[in-house]
Amino acid sequence: MAALSLLAVAAIASVANAQSLEVVNLCTESVFLYTQTSFGTIDNNVNVAAGASTNLGISTNWDGAVNVGTGCASDGSTCTTGGPTWDGNTPFSRAEFNFYAIPGSVTYDISLIYGYNVGMEISSADTSCDAYACTISSGCPVPGPGTDTCYSPCCSSASACSGGALPAGGGGCVNNAGPGPNSPFYYDTCPNAYAFPDNDGADGYTPADNVDYTCGNTAITLTLCPGTTSHL
Repeated sequence: MAALSLLAVAAIASVANAQSLEVVNLCTESVFLYTQTSFGTIDNNVNVAAGASTNLGISTNWDGAVNVGTGCASDGSTCTTGGPTWDGNTPFSRAEFNFYAIPGSVTYDISLIYGYNVGMEISSADTSCDAYACTISSGCPVPGPGTDTCYSPCCSSASACSGGALPAGGGGCVNNAGPGPNSPFYYDTCPNAYAFPDNDGADGYTPADNVDYTCGNTAITLTLCPGTTSHL
């Protein structure tokens, strides 16, 4: 019986750590998920209804990002925020995940570099791992289309984002790396989200905030519109 009990515990632990990326949409509207991949594979162009959830089919070595669009056509060809250009011309929230670099672990972060359109929380089945969350409900220095959306901290105005938040020739964020004109609002409001590309202290830029975390449990949930903000 003791052996069976140990086997059962092991099975439960295995299920709890089974690699997955579930998206839970607590927003009052449907969202469109546009994924970008550096390595591996994941479902793309996914619609998630308000109050619904979906498990994105990720490969064990996936490395990439989940971008969120609102007010989108079913194929993402038009959106109020986010698509179809996905460069910050209209703002969108972005969650980044790397299951590739350290097998059996995942590194994750919330990025506001392209702006903000929905709140996000990233959490693991292992509650000892940092759960990052960001919700912005007021005070956007450059408000975006719709309700409670904000243009990129790299842009001093909506027109400054017309060519994208991080144009190839360099934009409002210093060398497309350091802080932008509105980065302070973002890192003060959501200290566990990227407010500029090197907000993690790379290349000596400050502040160097707690904006990315590596967790040994790869059962991950991305919750949209969680209504909370972390201060870790």
